[in-house]
Amino acid sequence: MRRGLPLGLVAGMIALLALAAAAVTPGEAAPAARSAAAKPASARVPAPTSGAPAAALAGSPARPARPERSAGDESTRCAACHMVGGWEKVRFNHDPTGFPLRGGHESVACAACHARGFDVPVPDTCGGCHRDRHAGEFGVTCEGCHDDRSWRPLFDADAHRRTNFPLTGKHGLIPCQQCHGDLRDRTFGRAAVTCVACHRSDYDATRATSIDHSAAGFSLECQTCHSTQRFWPARLPQHGACFRIASGPHHGIRCLGCHTSLGAGATFSGACATGTFTCSACHAHACAKSDAQHTNVMGYQCSDPKCYECHKITGQ
Repeated sequence: MRRGLPLGLVAGMIALLALAAAAVTPGEAAPAARSAAAKPASARVPAPTSGAPAAALAGSPARPARPERSAGDESTRCAACHMVGGWEKVRFNHDPTGFPLRGGHESVACAACHARGFDVPVPDTCGGCHRDRHAGEFGVTCEGCHDDRSWRPLFDADAHRRTNFPLTGKHGLIPCQQCHGDLRDRTFGRAAVTCVACHRSDYDATRATSIDHSAAGFSLECQTCHSTQRFWPARLPQHGACFRIASGPHHGIRCLGCHTSLGAGATFSGACATGTFTCSACHAHACAKSDAQHTNVMGYQCSDPKCYECHKITGQ
């Protein structure tokens, strides 16, 4: 048989509970409530709520909640264009748009072309962004003469060969504007194709620097005697009928190197005896020595005209 608690102990516990209940009368706040009411409103801590951040419990302003992104929202895929090294580093592949960014276009900021946003179409022609300084004179296909790296023209000396004035020799080194630039109107000028149109001053300068071309009656067709590499050495095809200078030991000798003078109005009529040349000026030797070398030569004389009559073909 189990024995229970003593009746005296049970009676004492009931009495203590009755006294504790009598200490709190209806309408009177509990000690904890009285302590909370005594504090100012700014120091009161609101009761915790489900899901409230810890900062709100300490009296700090709470951060605004982040908007939720839907699973199919493509506009927030930042990594599709930007890199973690900085927002300015963009790696958007522009090729599928139909306007690949090449050359100078690679360094242009996006907003420079898409100033009104990426949803607004932008022109894809050169004239849509670049002012045509030629005022439409050459059409709208700028890429026909310019590349996408700089405004340096692609129409170089090689492309000029397709025109009626191929750029050979020194002409290939001349800047375009020197022949085609209209400095007054800043437009493209149609250059003349005749030599004298550019080299008239060189022709007239021969009065003091060379054979007076005008007095000698030389043609204004400079290419008859000169090449596009340089004015000298010059060629004179008519001279071959009298004395070969196009090749051999006499090639490259200046006119006044053999001729003592070139009379005014000199023409090439086929009469070779001008009387202005001298062989002995370069081929000096005593007549006694020359006579001994030509003992068996019929008609020999120790004189310039006779030297020329025999040696005019070989030049030797």
